[in-house]
Amino acid sequence: MEPPDPGAPGEPTPPRYGPPVCPNCGAEHEPDQEYCLECGRRLPGPSGGVVRRTELWSRESPAWLWATLIALLLVALVAGAVALAARDDDDQQGGGPTVVPNPTTETIATITGPLTFSTPATTGPAETVSTSPTTVSVPTFTNENTKTENQSPSDVRSWPVGKDGFTNVLASVPTSRGRGAAERKAESAIANGLPEVGILNSSDYLSLNPGYYVVFSGIYDSKSEAESHLAAARSFQPLAYVREVTP
Repeated sequence: MEPPDPGAPGEPTPPRYGPPVCPNCGAEHEPDQEYCLECGRRLPGPSGGVVRRTELWSRESPAWLWATLIALLLVALVAGAVALAARDDDDQQGGGPTVVPNPTTETIATITGPLTFSTPATTGPAETVSTSPTTVSVPTFTNENTKTENQSPSDVRSWPVGKDGFTNVLASVPTSRGRGAAERKAESAIANGLPEVGILNSSDYLSLNPGYYVVFSGIYDSKSEAESHLAAARSFQPLAYVREVTP
C-alpha cells in the first residue's frame, strides 16, 4: 500500500498562524494591506488575488463621516432645545435672562479718568478734593481646564530640509494613489496623540524606496531615541517600524 501523497487534492492545508508575510522579502504585513512597507511589492490576497477590501465603518469611509455628522447634528438640536426651555422658564418667572460675562472670553474694561470725592466740613462750604487721573487694571481670567494641543489635525509636517535622522514609519502610500490617503492617515495619527506627525516623498531620500508618500511620527537624531517612542507609534499602527531618513 502506497503512503498518501501529502500534496494530493482534498487534503486540508494546515492553518498558518501569525500575520502574513511578503512573498518577496518575508516582511510581516496586515491581512488587508495592499503594498509591502519594506520592499514596496504589491501583496497577494488570501485567495492569491490582490487585496481590494473596503471597510464600511473605517474612518476613511463616507458612511462613517455621514454617521458622525448626523450624530453631531442631533446633539446640537438637543442642546438648543434645552437652552430654549431654560430661557422660557426664566421669562415665566419674571426675572428675564441674566447675562453674565464669561471671564475666559470677555475682557473687563479698564477704568480711566479723574476721580472726584466730596467731603463734608464742620464749618464753611463743602470742599472738593480732586485726584490725578487713575488707571485701574483688571486682570483677564483664563480657564485652567483649557487644553492646548501641540499639533492640530491640519498641521501635517514635512521632514526638515537636509536633516539626517531617524523616525517611526506609520504607513507608505504609493504616489500613484495621490497624497489624500496619506494625509488622512496623518490626521488620524495626530488625533490619536502621536508627536511630530508628517508626510515625506520617499523619492527625495536615498535611504527609502522611491515612489511612496511616507507617513512618519517623530524626528530623532539617533535610532535608540526613535526606538524609545516606537511603542507609542505601534499603539496606533501595530506594524510601525524605525527607519533612517537620509537626504
